[in-house]
Amino acid sequence: MSATVEQLNEAIRRTRKARERVQRRRSTNAIISALAQTARNWLEPNNPWRRRAVEQAPASTGFSPQMINEAVTLTFGAITGEALGKLLLAQTTPTHEPAAGPTPNPSQEGNCRFGLPSSGGAGGGSMGTRTPVGPKLIVHFLAGNVPAPGINSICFGLLLKSANIVKLSARDPVFPALFVESLQEVDAGLAGCVAVLDWRRDETELTRAALSGADAVIAYGDDETIGAIRRMCGPSTRFLGYGHKLSFAVIGKEAMTANNLPPLAEVAAFDASVYDQQGCLSPHAFYVEEGGELSPRAFAEALAKAMAAYAVRVPRGQLSIEESAQIAKLRGAYEFRSASDKSVAVWSGPASWLVIYEEDPMFTASCLNRTVFVKPIKHLESVPQLVRHIVPNLSTVGIAPMDKCAAGFAEELTKLGVARVCPIGQMQRP
Repeated sequence: MSATVEQLNEAIRRTRKARERVQRRRSTNAIISALAQTARNWLEPNNPWRRRAVEQAPASTGFSPQMINEAVTLTFGAITGEALGKLLLAQTTPTHEPAAGPTPNPSQEGNCRFGLPSSGGAGGGSMGTRTPVGPKLIVHFLAGNVPAPGINSICFGLLLKSANIVKLSARDPVFPALFVESLQEVDAGLAGCVAVLDWRRDETELTRAALSGADAVIAYGDDETIGAIRRMCGPSTRFLGYGHKLSFAVIGKEAMTANNLPPLAEVAAFDASVYDQQGCLSPHAFYVEEGGELSPRAFAEALAKAMAAYAVRVPRGQLSIEESAQIAKLRGAYEFRSASDKSVAVWSGPASWLVIYEEDPMFTASCLNRTVFVKPIKHLESVPQLVRHIVPNLSTVGIAPMDKCAAGFAEELTKLGVARVCPIGQMQRP
């Protein structure tokens, strides 16, 4: 049921008051500790919040219970003390922070640039001598295609000692609500700085009411949604939008050896399969350089085998009629071509994954749901030109091997606008 304007206004009032108490009584290190402990709790196999997520989330997300279990491990395994501390250090300027007690006066506070990324890293640690000053009220509009960005967004708001209003996505009303409930068991005062609410996209009165009091807005979703929210924000509101993005991977010929191929295919299959390829970090295509010990086609075959193995352990979720039709149409078209065209090959599982080998090197976005292209290239240097038409939407590029040669190639990709370059196998672990 949608929230009312009255409920929204009360949530804003309540979280603002909670923020004032946290500002006075919580050190940043104490906040990091509470978030890290909450994440550790979720990682326990029999944790009640984990069990409830596995039971409840498949119905709204469309993911299988096994994928939800995988998502819990990925999401909360990345929320550690060291990761949160490093993240905050990167976003603030140095200043002194007392170990505990009253909030320092404004002249002692760090200046948060509020350039928040959409996800965290891994490890354990403390803030040392920096204290962030965040917006008084952040409104988060979550997308729900994968759980990690929404959970991380809440964590970032709490690290900044902000009040947080979280608008749930119809795709995932479960994870954010359960996370705040689980945080309440660890630190009720900190959890009070977050209110999780739900209303429909077309209920613009509620959206405007939320935005009217916002000092900052973080929005996830398709480009149309991001644009609509941005236009409703006031001129002084700090806005961060995370819209539609695409990712791909590149494999150098040095990685294409008989010993290296099986483990490489396994981690590539993980990147292409986890979250059923719904996230911005999921690769749509693998470019494989020719001239190695093994051919790009050998990689496609090994990738198909590895994706089949992953699908046994973590089945793909339910598809809509439209999604099933898109995959069937694509598979049929390429199977027809492969019958007479040796430059095309297709491997597919029974309604669970699809690998298409195609010698046409131009980047092709897949129809998702574990559908991926493998494309041979003569030289790594040709990749930037092949993906230039999707530059505004580039997110992550996975590389193998990640060696000295790859460093120069990675630099060229970042000049294009790629936000992140990482080893294959780490694309889904930002």
